[in-house]
Amino acid sequence: MTTQRLPFPVPDERARLFVDSYADMHDLVADLVVPDGAPEAAATVLRTARELLRQSYYCYEFSTVAVMHSLIAVEIVLRDRIPDAGKKPLHQLIKQGAADGILTARQAEYLDYGRQIRNGMAHGQTTHAVMPPAMAAGMVTTSFAIVSELCAAPAG
Repeated sequence: MTTQRLPFPVPDERARLFVDSYADMHDLVADLVVPDGAPEAAATVLRTARELLRQSYYCYEFSTVAVMHSLIAVEIVLRDRIPDAGKKPLHQLIKQGAADGILTARQAEYLDYGRQIRNGMAHGQTTHAVMPPAMAAGMVTTSFAIVSELCAAPAG
């Protein structure tokens, strides 16, 4: 039996396009604070998204995975906030959230855009999507903000 030893992580060469060192990745995610009141499932997913974004220094593609993961947290909170959400698909939750005033039009637009990216990857229509970490950071930040706003607003 042979044992394969994986190499220690080295910076992805593309990382130099957006930061000088791994320490700079901490600054990129420093404001991504899991909101008080977030359901534990959503909080765990947000923490994972934040860490994926930070680790994109070593694996550039993790930035795209971070965005997809952050959308899961929003979906968890939407299911919690929308009455009779059941097993409705995300696009219906987004429409209902906007119609009920739980989401703003801009939030619904962002979520629908993210949903389309996610679906393209999940269903094999987009086989390789790479999102630069700076762009991904903005999208993950938006997911954090939406979760924070949904958790702060009184349940309807």
